[in-house]
Amino acid sequence: MRVLLPLILLLLASGAALAANQAAGEQPKPISAREAEQVVTESRDFLTDMLWMKTEDYWHGGRWDHTIRLCRQIVQVDSHFVEAYTSAAFLLYSTDKDEEAIDLFRAGMAANPRNYDLPHEFGMYYCFRHKWDLAVEQFEKSVALGAPRVMQHMLPVALERADRLDEALQRWQEILKRWPDDPIAKGHIDRLKMETKRKQARRESPFLQLG
Repeated sequence: MRVLLPLILLLLASGAALAANQAAGEQPKPISAREAEQVVTESRDFLTDMLWMKTEDYWHGGRWDHTIRLCRQIVQVDSHFVEAYTSAAFLLYSTDKDEEAIDLFRAGMAANPRNYDLPHEFGMYYCFRHKWDLAVEQFEKSVALGAPRVMQHMLPVALERADRLDEALQRWQEILKRWPDDPIAKGHIDRLKMETKRKQARRESPFLQLG
């Protein structure tokens, strides 16, 4: 009941305004489909904003179960409220409820197939669990959806952690080609090139053939 209270109050206020117009002898005016859609959107946004403000209170108060519950309710009202998915999923896997977190990430991605934040945060979850190849899969999706540069850095990082150095180097080079002044990409490219040379030298060293 508490969850629905803001929406109920809004509907009551709208009803009161309509009743006042009728009492004044005014005939209710029909509204267009576009106007009706706007009313629904505004009501939805009002409700989700109210719920989201309450989740922040719960979050900072350490009442994470309540935060997760409200985030779930928010996405039931508005399936495009991405931060509610990612915030709840973070709290879930931080408390070892990995399956629930994964389900929430997948639900969010299904409802928002063009959003790069969800696969990025899903990839961060796999990094947290040191599942680097799975992290790579999610970061690749995020990059393909147009993630900003700082997020794109995570793809070659995960590739390197997965011991896929050639792919990591290639991805850093792609980033540098797109953003020529990126100092982070430059640093990683130089480091990976040197590391590749050292590995090649060790493989070719005759001393490694002894024994």
